[in-house]
Amino acid sequence: MTTQPSQPQEIEVGEVAGNGLRLFLAKEAQRLAEMRQAAQMDLWNKHITRAISAIGWGMTLTAAFVAASTQYQYRALVIPAALSALAAIMACIIVWPRKWGIPGEFAEQVMDMTTDGKTPCASELEAREALALRIDQDLTKNHKAMTMFGWVTTIAFVLLVISVIFAAIWAGLITLR
Repeated sequence: MTTQPSQPQEIEVGEVAGNGLRLFLAKEAQRLAEMRQAAQMDLWNKHITRAISAIGWGMTLTAAFVAASTQYQYRALVIPAALSALAAIMACIIVWPRKWGIPGEFAEQVMDMTTDGKTPCASELEAREALALRIDQDLTKNHKAMTMFGWVTTIAFVLLVISVIFAAIWAGLITLR
């Protein structure tokens, strides 16, 4: 036979509405937004690395294909040369300088922070909410650029692969003659 406790156990529920929950949510929103922004910066660095690789390979392949195309039977290698040059140019889009929502705020902006552009923040809660919203705006802007970077990187590498395959097929056809 089990005995029932005479008194129910209290469960720790943390902050509740009207007693610090909004501040807790603002802190969490700011923390999570900062984590997402750090992840975006890491992904951006990976895109830059891939773009630089595509530029290097594109220029190398372009030079090789152009040099080979000077011979009469290999003149069709101008096509893969153009594809690899296009891949390198597309990769330059990624490394081209642009406005980017970077982590952190300038001290002056934080000191003069407002809730709606006019009214100064009256509490830590309002300041944390405003900071979280600013980070979120940067995340949205960065996300659009990251999506474009992904497509450009993919297209650049597909062009490089197509150029190499085309050149290999053409060289094979010439050799078999």
